[in-house]
Amino acid sequence: MLTRSLVPIARVEGERDADLFTAWRTGAVEADVAAIETFFRREGVGDVLPLADILRSDARWRSCKAGQPFAVPPRRLWSAMVPTLRYIRDELVPATGPVRVVSGYRDPVANTCFKGAKASRHLRFAALDLMPMRPLSRKELIAKLCPLHARTGARFGVGLGIYGITRFHIDTAGYRRWGADYSGASSPCLTRS
Repeated sequence: MLTRSLVPIARVEGERDADLFTAWRTGAVEADVAAIETFFRREGVGDVLPLADILRSDARWRSCKAGQPFAVPPRRLWSAMVPTLRYIRDELVPATGPVRVVSGYRDPVANTCFKGAKASRHLRFAALDLMPMRPLSRKELIAKLCPLHARTGARFGVGLGIYGITRFHIDTAGYRRWGADYSGASSPCLTRS
């Protein structure tokens, strides 16, 4: 299992994400961060999203006592993110425009703190929760995501969760969809004609 560096919360309060990532990646995780960066480059997905975004545990990390802003998953899970990144690059971004990660890999403790599903694909490093970088209303986002999922979801095994506002989930670990209450019945894609 890979180790995590503990950055004192007081020291990082108010720092920009880039500064936060730079401070976090030095020390105990530096070799692991370099290794996963090399792995993604070798797999042809190293430029899909910034590495800091891919390794973001959750934007709400401060709400967890032992939470960290970033996490390097165990090496055995790294390959699970590759198809998700390819899908984001090849299918999602052309449909929605650029996206920003708000949640990536979660270890079991972080997943519990963030109230993730017990079988969350975040635990497997196959999922990312995203938000569009360009201003889009929730209605506009749904109008882009639902047809995309209908057209490509089964072929690529895409899980699509659309939450409140414009936060949404993408994984490539099984074709399914859900809405704000995490049930398939609440997917806003069901109400589209």
